[in-house]
Amino acid sequence: MNLGHENETLEFKESLGQLDKGLKSITAMLNRSGYGCVCFGVLDNGDVKGLTVGPNTLMDIRNKIKFLISPQALVHIEKVTVGKLDYIKVTAHGSDIPYSCDGRYYIRNVAADETVSNEILRKMLTTSETDIIRRIPSEDQDLTFNQFDSFMSKYGIHTGSSISFHKNYGLKNDEGKFNLMAYLLSDQNNVSIKVVKFEGTDKSTMSERTDFGSQCLLRSVQEVLEYVKVNNAVKVDLSGGIRKETPLLDYESFREAWINACLHNSWSEMLPPSVFVYDDRMEIVSYGGLPFGLSKEGFFKGTSLPVNRGLLTIFIATGFAEQSGHGVPIIVSKYSEEAFSFENGMIKVTLNFNYEPAEVVRRIEIEKTEDNLTVKQREVLELIKENVKITQKELSEKANLSLAGVKKIMLKLQNMNLIERVGAKKNGYWTVKSRL
Repeated sequence: MNLGHENETLEFKESLGQLDKGLKSITAMLNRSGYGCVCFGVLDNGDVKGLTVGPNTLMDIRNKIKFLISPQALVHIEKVTVGKLDYIKVTAHGSDIPYSCDGRYYIRNVAADETVSNEILRKMLTTSETDIIRRIPSEDQDLTFNQFDSFMSKYGIHTGSSISFHKNYGLKNDEGKFNLMAYLLSDQNNVSIKVVKFEGTDKSTMSERTDFGSQCLLRSVQEVLEYVKVNNAVKVDLSGGIRKETPLLDYESFREAWINACLHNSWSEMLPPSVFVYDDRMEIVSYGGLPFGLSKEGFFKGTSLPVNRGLLTIFIATGFAEQSGHGVPIIVSKYSEEAFSFENGMIKVTLNFNYEPAEVVRRIEIEKTEDNLTVKQREVLELIKENVKITQKELSEKANLSLAGVKKIMLKLQNMNLIERVGAKKNGYWTVKSRL
């Protein structure tokens, strides 16, 4: 009899001498599909070869599985008889990804078992049924939750006694210690969430930094929402006899982007999501990338694979979030898929402004000199006049600018035909046009 071909959920082993390899295959299949089947006593081509099944064979296999595979999966072991031949069929189901075999992690690729990379393992851990932030113990075990209790009570939710409170909200790990999620929600939380504003369209000049950290995470999330809402200025147009109001950005899209960033952030690395504001746009950045098993196509369709399930439960209770997964489609409908970028383990959402903010217009006008240069542009130009062989690094130090800021200004001066490079990069020099 032939059992078919090996695939992502089916593996054949000729004998029980390959039991360890077979269990490695089960682990790999669980991590890939949540299901796996290994048949012992079957050749690679699917033909049943048969093997001897003693009175303790099935129990020995079960004990080996309990010893090697962690966490425990739902396993069924049976002897199957085909004619005069016996083989053993082992099937396993489980959703508590990631599974390990003898302390090592594997994943099924077609019909082969591959060692899981550190990046994939991290994603598997952050998308497991038990959140990684609920596994990791807090370094501070003397936690209080007065701010959390106060915040929840506003929504008619009372935490109750300490024991039930910790249990209901998953604030302790299996060892009974306060976990990282508890720390983020505690009064002692010292993770700093920042909104940073820059002058211009890059990070060369920072103009303002507002810190919303060092408090219960829920309060920080709420304060960022309120900050953006207050600063989302509305431009009024009365031309044509019809009043037209245009907000700086779509607040609903920002809200969804910010809540998603907080829910899907890799908090285990203590790197919080951030909001960056430029002259022409706002960027919301979270760390950790796409959850394991979620494609970009699924992401844009609104498929939800929560990274931090414990936080999601609390966010739903407070009205911060829903479980519908409609957040990404809302943003796409207003800003298109191009608003999202995925790089270096980050997800960045870019919300372009609908108009040039008034403060930007005023600043540019104030900064301009009589020759239509900004103060910094004029300063760089004067430094070049003083030393035509000055380097970009020297300009950066003397003008108190980033190297990127210097390069941007020098390109602008060249495009304005105010300076010109003569000679090679190393041995050349700058000339300043005589009209100035």
